Amino acid sequence: MKNLKRIFLFIGVMMLLLPIRQDTLAAEEYHGQPAKNGEIVFLLDTSGSMNSNDKSRFAIDAIRQAVCSLPSNYKSGLVAYNTGIQTIVPLSGGADPMGTQLSSVIYKGYTNAGEGLNQAVGLFSADENVDRSIVMVTDGEIDMPDKQAKESSRALYSETIKKAKEAGIKIYIVAVGSELNDPNMHIFDGAEMTDGAIYWQGQSGNLVQIMNRILYDRMNLPKRSVGVTDGNGGSLHVELPSPGAERVKVVLTSGQGIQNVTADYTADEGHITSGRNFAVIEMTRPASGAVDVRFQTPELSGVEAYMTVEYTARPVVNINYRREEVLPDAGSEEKSKTKFPPLYKHYADLELSLKDTAGKNENLWNTPYYEGQSVPFCVNGVWKSGTISGGLIPYSLPIDGIDTVTVEFDTSMFAEQYRIEQPVTEQLAPPPDPIPEPEPDYRPLWAILGALALVIVLILLWWYKKKNAAVIYVSQSPSSKEPVKMKTKACTYSGKFSIYVVRTADGRDVPPQTYHLFGRNSGRMTLGQILASCKIKLGKIGEEDIIIYPGPDHSVIIMDQSERCTVLRGMEILKKGMGYPVFYNEKITITFEDESTEMEIHYKNLKPSERKS
Repeated sequence: MKNLKRIFLFIGVMMLLLPIRQDTLAAEEYHGQPAKNGEIVFLLDTSGSMNSNDKSRFAIDAIRQAVCSLPSNYKSGLVAYNTGIQTIVPLSGGADPMGTQLSSVIYKGYTNAGEGLNQAVGLFSADENVDRSIVMVTDGEIDMPDKQAKESSRALYSETIKKAKEAGIKIYIVAVGSELNDPNMHIFDGAEMTDGAIYWQGQSGNLVQIMNRILYDRMNLPKRSVGVTDGNGGSLHVELPSPGAERVKVVLTSGQGIQNVTADYTADEGHITSGRNFAVIEMTRPASGAVDVRFQTPELSGVEAYMTVEYTARPVVNINYRREEVLPDAGSEEKSKTKFPPLYKHYADLELSLKDTAGKNENLWNTPYYEGQSVPFCVNGVWKSGTISGGLIPYSLPIDGIDTVTVEFDTSMFAEQYRIEQPVTEQLAPPPDPIPEPEPDYRPLWAILGALALVIVLILLWWYKKKNAAVIYVSQSPSSKEPVKMKTKACTYSGKFSIYVVRTADGRDVPPQTYHLFGRNSGRMTLGQILASCKIKLGKIGEEDIIIYPGPDHSVIIMDQSERCTVLRGMEILKKGMGYPVFYNEKITITFEDESTEMEIHYKNLKPSERKS
């Protein structure tokens, strides 16, 4: 009986403290990864045929455009090849050496792509946590003076592709001219085998557009679009981000050429790098709040403008201390007559921000641009996600038993590039607890709270039992007018889902995924849980409201509880809130609430080998 009283007392105290902890720890769980450095090698075909397919040397201009657009944490190199290797520029952080070598390139000779790719792969470092890419610009297949040399180059090309794949190097191939019109050509194996991509000049856009797609869509380099203009010239007013940026680039590109680019701004340093189809205004520690750019184009053509911003920063942790009293355990009837000193749980209410360390030493997030944005952060080894409010991210941390707090951020999702001096560690120094005063006897209240807690526990147990024995209404054949009740507790999962993301709102490609159902605990699942397990991130567009249960005869039950999703079983639209059985080799098609994202889910049986594994 005494032990039962203790249990009631403990549950009552926890029920009082639980709502407070839920509010203060509102940040959701998050496992973040820091942004990576990058290495990119441009592999340029300088064979004689390029004199016909690249008369205006737009390929060279496009490579200069890409190099000048890279953030400072990316190193770039160059290999130009024809019958042999014409020139090599080792990996470095500057665009000037690259521009000098590119200007001296001559188109002549044959196409020794095997040796060119071999030299390009050899330029990369052995550093860890680095994204590595090769951008290959070519107009034809491997071609050498004799058959033996040609076969040797082809073999070396195939062997080097395997090395690139093992090293995690992605190869992007830009096909110029009209000779590379067959996607099954041997030269394209480099992109296919390394999870890269192939772009055809004309079909995939002009070379300016293709380079932008590789940098910003494929390699996901941070940038912010700041304007698109039409006409044969004009001006652009670009508002710069919060004070404290270490480096800002404004990149202008046009497929028909751009000339006479000037810019008005105030910065410690600055210069303009121009090409035939691009211009880059680079500013170091800009002091003004905007830059005004003027330019001309030779024809009526559009000009796209992007801005890249780099910060050097350090996390800042402001700490306010808080304590909450915990009522002690009565222990025994004799012990309960003794007055115990109050017990406290102690918390640190943190205010997290990011301070510029290269300029004005200000809070970088204290601007309207960052208000409401979500930021992953790590406190003492646990990743969370919080929302910026007034330049700060609030977070509450229980501090009993710990002396320090260590904080770091993951800013890889921003359109700006951050170099952060982290993690930072702060010592905890909470104020001493107050001297207790005599308190009234709360034992009757504790007994009531304990009884209430017991009732709540019984209700939760009843709810949990009911949840595991879920009853759903399942749609039957068209001849059946009424749906049939079905309990899912006795059913088990089998088979697997083959998941294909047909279309996304932002146009990105998502590889097909397989999700094994066989052997999983019976019970309710959501499509959102499955997509998270497959690491498919689509945003909150209704995937959590697509419900899945195990069904009889190796079926699964699909139920659409969303507001605006459209779910089809074959050609049949699923009614909201109604379960539908799906059997092996049937297909579910889902159009999500953003009306852009579309997905197909094929339900298939497992092979015997898959069941063993």
